[in-house]
Amino acid sequence: MKTKFLIGFGILSMVVLGFLFLVGFLEDDTPPLEPPPPPVKKISVYISGQAKKIAVVELEDNGDLKLVDAVNAVGGLTDLADTEAVNLAEPLTDGQHIHIPTKEIFLQPQSIASTSSGDLVNINTADEEQLATLKGIGSSLAQRIIEYREQNGAFKTIDEIKNVRGISQKKFDVFKDKITI
Repeated sequence: MKTKFLIGFGILSMVVLGFLFLVGFLEDDTPPLEPPPPPVKKISVYISGQAKKIAVVELEDNGDLKLVDAVNAVGGLTDLADTEAVNLAEPLTDGQHIHIPTKEIFLQPQSIASTSSGDLVNINTADEEQLATLKGIGSSLAQRIIEYREQNGAFKTIDEIKNVRGISQKKFDVFKDKITI
């Protein structure tokens, strides 16, 4: 009798536990877990030329990135940037290289003859030939001056030309009275 009671009690306990499990399982009010957010896709774009900072920028790809987003990420454009030559609404792709060109400045050209007769050479507008007329400035150094100007914008003072590789204080002293900005 004791065995029958224990077996009956065991069966009854199993039925009650099974019933409670089913009722609890069916009435679970726990909201389902949200799926994890998709990983953020990023793209890298190289901005060079007349940007305030020449750099590779990494942008979160929201599916609608434009060149203006990359330009803003490098701090904007210099005053010499030719915004007419680039499409700021251009869509971006990973690995793209965008070069912002320098706007052309139309000034009356200086003649080499007038440069040698005592006129000053404007280091912000002079071409390679005009720069090469300065004592101590050859063709390759004139080209470096032009490249420096394109990368960093117009010279703000004549002393700034000493930042160009190859122009020492001694060399600067030789032609400083022949240049202007």
